[in-house]
Amino acid sequence: MAIEQPTYKILSSKHGIEVRDYDEYWVAECHVANASDLSEASSRAFGRLFNYISGENSASQKIAMTSPVQQIPAETGWKVSFVVPKDVSLGDIPVPANSSISIRKVEAGKYAVLEYSGLWNDKKFAAKSAELLNACSDSGLSVSGPVSSAVYNPPFMPPFLRRNEVLVRLTN
Repeated sequence: MAIEQPTYKILSSKHGIEVRDYDEYWVAECHVANASDLSEASSRAFGRLFNYISGENSASQKIAMTSPVQQIPAETGWKVSFVVPKDVSLGDIPVPANSSISIRKVEAGKYAVLEYSGLWNDKKFAAKSAELLNACSDSGLSVSGPVSSAVYNPPFMPPFLRRNEVLVRLTN
């Protein structure tokens, strides 16, 4: 059984990146303040988000796991999110019981995406973000907003089989 992911179309591939057109989707997002790094932020947020999809919400509703787990830098730490499945977002999305979690709509739009395998950490995120932004510049693409990280596989997946991405919204 495949795990649900946001819907997108690949518009082009050049300079080692894909340009994708994403449909609108919703996320359950946990703000983690004062995390020392990306890994700590993800670890702290994952349990809270997992509890939310396990029924710690206004409807005591269990929600299917999706991918990717997304991480976006914030002024005071990181925002880590799970994608809300389409069957839930078409109805009423339950309100999280934990006040550190909010529900946010991600507007449809174009993104530049760089896919890579292996482990992810702050050093890899910084290097792949720079690679993505350089490829956007080389391709004449204008970016809007921060680079985010997307992790598709569980931690027990061997690193060489993992799918990770860095992505940034485009203005053109």
